[in-house]
Amino acid sequence: MYLERMDLTAGFGGGAGLQEAITAVGELRKGVEGYLGQTLLRSYAYPNKFALMSRWENVEYAWTFSSNDALPASLKSMPNDVATTHTRFEGYDSVIEVNAGGAQSLDGASCEVFADWTISSLAKSAEFEQSRRELFALQLANIEGFSSARLHRSAGIPTKYLMLGIFKDKTTAQEAQGTPALREFVSSHPAANYANVSPSIEAYAVIHRM
Repeated sequence: MYLERMDLTAGFGGGAGLQEAITAVGELRKGVEGYLGQTLLRSYAYPNKFALMSRWENVEYAWTFSSNDALPASLKSMPNDVATTHTRFEGYDSVIEVNAGGAQSLDGASCEVFADWTISSLAKSAEFEQSRRELFALQLANIEGFSSARLHRSAGIPTKYLMLGIFKDKTTAQEAQGTPALREFVSSHPAANYANVSPSIEAYAVIHRM
């Protein structure tokens, strides 16, 4: 699976218009070959910051759609007050995905936590990825309200990763850090084992999944 991540900053009062525009793009993409869905999120820390996560079967399908004449035509038809700035547009390949399923499906998950990692060298890749598998298994076993954990690797920068934690709500995400099993794991697997700089972590509210 190929993930496109687009970070956007809305102008003052432009959040509603941006959400309308992104919803229209999602409707346009329904039924497009290779398209798997999108999630629109809003930062809890920066209320005018949004993230659009678009899922495709592979990069070729994503690039084919981006060259479709219908996309810019659709965006041009959006209200003029949708003043936005693109601050990031990146592509990732899926590495690991662990889902709770059942009652804790993504339909009931309202919070996603992003952790942006840059590991110190390619030699650390296997060790880092194995540590995330172990962490995700602990989250699944110990966190009530856990929905999914995912690790994505940059499609072009092999030392760069995006880790996603998907939870019932923000309170669940925050309280998860105090779980004894997770505290012990983090203590025995410090970020310095894999990276020269600690990951950047940010929580987002889910606006829609479609």
